Amino acid sequence: MSTKLTTSAMRESMSEPLTVLLETAAQYVLRTLTTRLRERGYVAITEPHLVLFGNLDCGATHAARIAQRMRVSRQAISKTLRELHRLGFISLEDDPDRGNQKLVVMTERGTELALEARGELREIEAEIADQIGASAMGALRLALEKGWGTDSSHRAKMDD
Repeated sequence: MSTKLTTSAMRESMSEPLTVLLETAAQYVLRTLTTRLRERGYVAITEPHLVLFGNLDCGATHAARIAQRMRVSRQAISKTLRELHRLGFISLEDDPDRGNQKLVVMTERGTELALEARGELREIEAEIADQIGASAMGALRLALEKGWGTDSSHRAKMDD
């Protein structure tokens, strides 16, 4: 909303839009996770690396599928994929069935990172639950697990 259309009195009476609150919370979790993983020795890991990494399937994922999940072009994720490959977290392989597509495969080092990240995320979530209360955390999780028309099926595969 344009600030030209918002008076200071209106601003004081308005609460932050939910989209802003959700994005702020997501940025907090991602920033905290990145910091903690760097403290654990993953010094080259960045927030964009973790966002892309969170969109991988166990096994192999087509780069095009990752881009689709992230709602960006394959070209937009290619730099981050190359960086993750250079760091040894993924391998990029030609798909034998689709010559024009790359398969993104998590390496052993990538699997270790994923396991450490999951552990750290559980701790971060526990800390948030301590701050807002277990019932509020449960209600928040229940509301956000509704799906909201997104493709969350790859998340279920990762948790199997």
